[in-house]
Parts: sequence; structure tokens; C-alpha cells
Amino acid sequence: MKKIFKAFLLTLALVTISAVACASPENPTDSEVLAAYNTALPVFEWFDIKPLPTNGEEKKELGFMIYYNVTDPKIKSMDSLRSAMDKVFTSTFSSMLITSRNMYREFNGTLYVAPAGRKVNKYAGNTTFKVTQRTADKIVLQASTEIFGKDLKTVATHKTQNFDYVKTPSGWRFATFEAVK
Repeated sequence: MKKIFKAFLLTLALVTISAVACASPENPTDSEVLAAYNTALPVFEWFDIKPLPTNGEEKKELGFMIYYNVTDPKIKSMDSLRSAMDKVFTSTFSSMLITSRNMYREFNGTLYVAPAGRKVNKYAGNTTFKVTQRTADKIVLQASTEIFGKDLKTVATHKTQNFDYVKTPSGWRFATFEAVK
């Protein structure tokens, strides 16, 4: 069931990429904010759960980190990574994510990744969302995720997270983001 749900979310994210580019410039609707979230999620996962793909053929060592060449045809350099991120996140958040995680490096114009993603939280259940317009240039997307007890059947609590969706000169972008599962 989780695989079907993940496939649905991935499909929804791919379909809604164009919705983010066409989001209402002044006041996005709730569905546009949720579409933006679904578009930003796989980009954030490049730094959390699912790093960009590599074939493992070329590697570079830097300190204790081993980096492998990224094989995504659309993201071949740090500039193209940054460009993809800046479509869904503020440039400040993109910079923070790139520098704080140290997962991606560029060597001789080629992007490399230290492929270390974490597993999805097996105790996390369904997530519900609430959209709240705070100001003319800030929307808060609140995510509330069920957290199951040790039996993985009974909801023990909920984890609530807020994502700031802000208006920038380039359009609406997430200024904060984190994994809900």
C-alpha cells in the first residue's frame, strides 16, 4: 500500500511541476501550495532520502567522504543543481541545504554525490496539510503526520511541522522545508 501511495505522490509531483511555474503570482490557492509542496519534496529528498543517481564508475575522495559522479541527465553541475533547487526553494534555503549537507561537490565541471540517504520513518503514517495565509507575501503550510506506536498499528502521537512559502522576485518559493516521514 505504501508503494502505491509513493507512486501516486511521485506521479502527482511530476504532473504538478507545471502548476508551480503557473502558480498565481499574487495569491496562490491551497491546491497550488500543495502542488508546490509535492514538487519541492523530491528535490529536498536529494539531500535526505534519495540522493541523485550515480553509476559508481567515477569517484573522488575528499577527506573522509567519497563522492561518485551524478548520472542525472538534467543535473550535471553544481549550477544545474542550484538552478533546479531555486525553482522550488529560496536561494537562501538552497545555499544552506547545499553547504550544510556536504553531499554534493563539483570536480572539473562534473557534479558528484556522496550517496548517503536515510530510510523513511517506518513509524510515520498519513500526513494532512493545512494552508494559512499569514501576510501578502507569506503562507504557512502546516503538515501533521501520524506517528505510530511500537505496534505500528496504533497512532501514538502526531508530528506537526510548518513550512514557510514566501513570495520572492522569482515567484513563490519554500523558505523552510524538512522531511515529514
